[in-house]
Amino acid sequence: MRSILVTSAREDAFGTISSCLSKGYRIENAATKDIAFNSLRKNLYDLIFIDLDILLEDNPNEIYKEALQQFWNQYPSIEIIVMADQIDLRKAVMAVKSGARNYLTYPIDPEEVKHVSEVINETVIMESELDYLRDRFWHVDSLELIQTNNDLMKKVFSKIRSVSPTKSTVLLLGDTGTGKNVMAKLIHQHSNRRDAQFISVHCGAIPDTLLESELFGHEKGA
Repeated sequence: MRSILVTSAREDAFGTISSCLSKGYRIENAATKDIAFNSLRKNLYDLIFIDLDILLEDNPNEIYKEALQQFWNQYPSIEIIVMADQIDLRKAVMAVKSGARNYLTYPIDPEEVKHVSEVINETVIMESELDYLRDRFWHVDSLELIQTNNDLMKKVFSKIRSVSPTKSTVLLLGDTGTGKNVMAKLIHQHSNRRDAQFISVHCGAIPDTLLESELFGHEKGA
């Protein structure tokens, strides 16, 4: 059963959300931010519907990312849906751009609540499946290569993830000993050509007059 925390002083908002999502959900209400934080410390929630004014309490400069981060600090994976008056629609959009999953406007429309919740559930499932596939992608005998906390190397592996399934020609640049051959093998290993032979050629050892023939082949007598 999925859990929802509604953080709003408006009883009608809680009533609407709880009535249209009663099946398959455990729904609780918190009238203030302090009560919400206390609930987050004690319980696990999948979604939080929060009033925009409550979200921005103690945040006079309206730094939305900072306001949202207070809740993610309590529970990092919680999905946040902002509720706002029509006049504050721009602010609600800013909150979404800063990381909130979606927004609703007052008066709360039951159909919108259902739609937003369903979309979030589908998105969470899809993201979970993608994470699983990414993990499987790297599982085959290359796991030791990706156990790194280095941000630059993480970017390198991200690029490899992107380019491996394509048919594009890839040029790897770098000084001797920086791992170009390892990266090339890794790209090949996770490409659609993984079952074909990987051939490594040291081009620097091939005379200029023979390089073209070595790389692209030639016909006798041509």
